[in-house]
Amino acid sequence: MTRYIVRRGLQSIFLMWLGTLIVFTIYQAAPGGPLGLMEPDPSRKPEDFARLQRVYGLDRSIPVQYIAWAFGEDWLPATDFWQSGRCMTDVAKCTQGIVRLDFGRSFQGQRPVIEMIVERMPATFALAFASLLVSVLIGIPLGIIAALTRGRWPDNVIRISTVLMNTVPEWWIGLLLLIILGGYLKLVPLSGICEIGNCTPQSFLHHLLLPATVAAIGGFISFSRILRFEMLEVLNMDYVRTAKAKGLSQRAVMWRHVLRNAIMPFVTGLGGILLLALSGSVLFETVFSWPGMGRLFIQSVNARDFPVMMGIFVISSFLGIIGMLMVDIMYSVVDPRVRYDRTVS
Repeated sequence: MTRYIVRRGLQSIFLMWLGTLIVFTIYQAAPGGPLGLMEPDPSRKPEDFARLQRVYGLDRSIPVQYIAWAFGEDWLPATDFWQSGRCMTDVAKCTQGIVRLDFGRSFQGQRPVIEMIVERMPATFALAFASLLVSVLIGIPLGIIAALTRGRWPDNVIRISTVLMNTVPEWWIGLLLLIILGGYLKLVPLSGICEIGNCTPQSFLHHLLLPATVAAIGGFISFSRILRFEMLEVLNMDYVRTAKAKGLSQRAVMWRHVLRNAIMPFVTGLGGILLLALSGSVLFETVFSWPGMGRLFIQSVNARDFPVMMGIFVISSFLGIIGMLMVDIMYSVVDPRVRYDRTVS
């Protein structure tokens, strides 16, 4: 397992570097930019735009900008280094590169990017893991009930309802529930993470309830379908019939033989659902005005704030890689036959 983790880590470093190179090039080559969003001002001269380009480091070529962003300004030749207005006025504001955990400074707020992202991480993680927990708590019982009542009315109700919910966009369901539950019935808050001036755990959970439930819709639909399909296959296996013939109770057969084998693909899909929850936070945080990384990313895209956009991309990629690695480790725990260090002679 240790060799496997090291090998996956080296592969992940290469993939992250390749991803940052591609995304950075796309961002820089996109039309517009932070200076293009400035309102036309007759009093602003071309020299002013040139000075701002030097301050932001946008007057250099894309490869030079990438080297400065990834490895730091001190990796550049001295001429390119001192062309930056930031370095001429304040050396402390020169980026040290993401290899030193310095993502630069925001174009809009002039704050360190890593500081802005760390402020938003708890809200995003709370929403992602809450939606994952709701998905598991709802999806697994639905899948078990549907499999044990195959062809009867509980199975038909679960299958029809999940298909109907899957055809409707989740963000539309969220907006509809906001209008009904929050606007008319006043049962849930319309936005935010806490009440202003009263951020208690009860207030936080009250604000988290609706976003987490809506974000969990896709998760528990997938979990219930996967578990139903796998349980129906396992129930027809010979070892299950043998266990029943030995006189084991229904509960023992379900927990020891059926669920343990049917849950294998469920663990594999767990990583995908976690990544979907983290990436889907962009949509749900916008709908529910949730102050997380997703909403910060939308704000940075609208403002063409490249350092913030790249910082969120790098951190999200790293979290995704860690999530998939954890799924592989969980897979070996659930199935003792899986050993990644085993070699075939």
